Amino acid sequence: MTLKEARERLGETQQNMAELLGISRNYLALIETGKRPEPTDLLERALFLVNKASRDLSKEEWKARALAAETKLASLKKAMVAWVDQI
Repeated sequence: MTLKEARERLGETQQNMAELLGISRNYLALIETGKRPEPTDLLERALFLVNKASRDLSKEEWKARALAAETKLASLKKAMVAWVDQI
């Protein structure tokens, strides 16, 4: 898992994730775009946050996240069908 994948799994903005990791948003952006190497210690902290968040979520929160993901997927499918129809 990369820092970007961890951030996205947590649903955090770059600014919030940078604050959680104790770094600047600009530095996080450079890491996520491959312009700076991904420090192992930052990745370990991010994985800890992901694991902690996963344990802390209730069943209702997991259901809400799953429903939100299904809604996004349905929206993407609809957009893809519309795009293909235009071709």
